[in-house]
Amino acid sequence: MRRIRLTTPPQVDGTVTFAPSEARYAARVLRLRVGDEVAAFDGQGGEWHVRLIAVAPDLVQGELITEVLTTGSPPLPIILGQAFPSKPSKMDLIVEKGSELGLTALMPLYTERTVVREARARTETKLSRWHRIAEAAARQCGRRILLDIHPPQTLIAFCAAQQSAPTKLMCWEQEPHCGIRDVLEASLPTGPVAVLVGPEGGWTEQEVRQARAHGFVTVSLGPRILRTETAAVTL
Repeated sequence: MRRIRLTTPPQVDGTVTFAPSEARYAARVLRLRVGDEVAAFDGQGGEWHVRLIAVAPDLVQGELITEVLTTGSPPLPIILGQAFPSKPSKMDLIVEKGSELGLTALMPLYTERTVVREARARTETKLSRWHRIAEAAARQCGRRILLDIHPPQTLIAFCAAQQSAPTKLMCWEQEPHCGIRDVLEASLPTGPVAVLVGPEGGWTEQEVRQARAHGFVTVSLGPRILRTETAAVTL
């Protein structure tokens, strides 16, 4: 069943009206017709089966058939602090694959080895693009709650914000003993898991000390040094 984002809840009489951008997508890309049934999701956990009663590039409406109830336990929240990669396309990939794999929140980070001028350029444009990518990924993979993407911040700000997380991990290629599997198997997480992934040049010694001071445990992802975009989606 085709999935379409719903930005306003169904009306009392069961009528559903989609935003203009979704109307264009439904009419021109999906080529839906009156009578077709779709799954409408609001990105916050709500989902409904809807039968379309009006389809045009500027207006798509439907009638509510039924609400799709959530089943099972919610997934363990995973919060990723991701250092800016060298190329924008790499962050696009992290957003897309993180959405598909169930990442809860993504916080882009300025680090000592980040190219700051490139990372800070057109921040609002980048955020808008990442949100569109996350929405498209959710539409494709059946995800109900959109990936929560935060504005870029510093490593220290991220660490301070995750003080209450019971499990805090820093992926570091120079960690000689402690693997990520060792940590997770020794103590199964019962709450949010905060994870740090560094830039292509790796974390500096000072950044490792700062993270450890905030309770982060350095872990290895294996015997090979992974690309930053690969590390992010292997967690």
